[in-house]
Amino acid sequence: MLARLQSLSTSVVSQAKLVSSKTIYYSKVVGELSKQVYLKENLQPPSVNDFQTVYTKLYKRALGFATKPKSSLEFLKTLGKNDLVKYGSYGVQLAGLYSLGEIIGRRKVVGYTNYAAHH
Repeated sequence: MLARLQSLSTSVVSQAKLVSSKTIYYSKVVGELSKQVYLKENLQPPSVNDFQTVYTKLYKRALGFATKPKSSLEFLKTLGKNDLVKYGSYGVQLAGLYSLGEIIGRRKVVGYTNYAAHH
């Protein structure tokens, strides 16, 4: 599977008309390095059972917090400083990823095009 992904990515990159030779070279280097890391670390994608386990636990925990708000408040009161810093950094990372997705989707760093002003 990794070889197919690598050959697909290499063919897509090599077929692009505006791609320089350095870009092709470095993409091949990154592809080879990622292949070596994948094989040396014995990595594999998570199984369907792993996804079901994780999301079932998350759903049950979220449902418990939604149905018992007092226990949710007590849980928040027991959080320490290190927990707050950890969860705050997770929030900042999520906000950054969301913002990056918005920038990629709009293809602009700031704002949407105002189509109403043209009419």
